[in-house]
Amino acid sequence: MGSTPTPSPLNTMGNCQLCKQIRQLQFVMYLRNVGMLFARRTITAKGDLCRPCIHRLYWEFAGKNVLLGPWGMISLVVTPLYLIQNTWTYSRALYKLRNAVE
Repeated sequence: MGSTPTPSPLNTMGNCQLCKQIRQLQFVMYLRNVGMLFARRTITAKGDLCRPCIHRLYWEFAGKNVLLGPWGMISLVVTPLYLIQNTWTYSRALYKLRNAVE
């Protein structure tokens, strides 16, 4: 049974869940769509991450959304929505971490 991370209300100091370094953290959740002709799959990444990991994960998910996302009828609609939601999450997290020390 896996434990789900609880979102931190403010950017706090702690271990990044991706790189394990002690930095200021912000909870983010990114969605990625993998479209197939007659099916689709949603992949979710969420956790308390530092600024460099937020950058890296955002660009990884954005690139894979563009390449693998719109290959089905439903995916043609869902992928742009995921891109917009991920961009909103990315910009909000960077704004909250604007004074974070790297």
